[in-house]
Amino acid sequence: MLREAYIFKDKILYEKHFGKVLRDFNIRSFLSDIKNYYLLKLKDEFGSFEYFNYRISFIQEKDLSIIFIFVNELTDVLKNIKIELFKLRKAYLNFFSDLNNNNLDQSVLELLNPTLDAIHRSLKTKISLVGFSGVGKTSIKNLICRSEIPSLHIPTISGDISTVKIGKLYFHLLDFAGQENFSYLWNNFIRGSDTVFIITNSSLENVEKSKFFVELVKEYAPYARSTVIANKQDLPGALDVETIERITGLKAYAMIAIEQKNQIRMMNILADVLNLNAEEISSLQSLRERDHLIKDAELALKNEDFKQAIIIFDKIAKICFEIGDEPLGKEFYAKAEKINQFLKCKS
Repeated sequence: MLREAYIFKDKILYEKHFGKVLRDFNIRSFLSDIKNYYLLKLKDEFGSFEYFNYRISFIQEKDLSIIFIFVNELTDVLKNIKIELFKLRKAYLNFFSDLNNNNLDQSVLELLNPTLDAIHRSLKTKISLVGFSGVGKTSIKNLICRSEIPSLHIPTISGDISTVKIGKLYFHLLDFAGQENFSYLWNNFIRGSDTVFIITNSSLENVEKSKFFVELVKEYAPYARSTVIANKQDLPGALDVETIERITGLKAYAMIAIEQKNQIRMMNILADVLNLNAEEISSLQSLRERDHLIKDAELALKNEDFKQAIIIFDKIAKICFEIGDEPLGKEFYAKAEKINQFLKCKS
């Protein structure tokens, strides 16, 4: 995941953050080393080094004495980072190469924001849901994707891939088959994950068994942010979160994935694990507003205030489209139209 981007000359000309600003990280403290050490050693224009759990990569534009810098997770492939850095440099030169770079206003440099958003999507942040069959992976996926919760368990045969929008950011979500006859695929599925959610059904047997995935993540996705989703907390004998954390050695979150109301909770968990800030999870406020409007629409229908119901359905549909839930948006537009046709027939 691309976390931060900077363009630097004699000062920082431009910066953009995806997620919370990294603690104890100050790009200015690295600029001297980049300029006076790394760039002098480079055989080409691109350089990179590790800083704790992050990778700092950079290229320079020698004619303008400008440095372009990315801060990425260690899970991002270096050759892909290089490609995207060159895209940023090209976009900058297309916009601003003929201008006085020292006097560029920040609002003008915001012309680069769409380029950075596209770069973030291109680096394909990979979120993996793993766990044995029947623990609720698909229900968790549907909470994240804002899809309808299935009432019956239908085993995922190999693996489903979805594109998820969280606020302004896009992620690739992979839901893998949990049946043991597909275990030969698990290594490759997990490899390269940025974040791994290990789903359990909160029973002692399943939690103990799920330690297999903890070890698999350590081996094939050592830099991934991994955590446990303790699903089915409503069942008798479900272990509490503290016990599950002690057994697995990972942070765990309680969940009942079949309850639609836990959609916001799941999005909060995702934002917490990915270390996103309030701006990136702004869709959570939209989800809350949508849920309140749904209750208002139900009340309007109960009171036979059909005109008000149409207005509310239209608002709900617009929110759904804004947060990327197109199927539900279409459904509410259709409901509004159906009521509208009903009123026309009555008149």
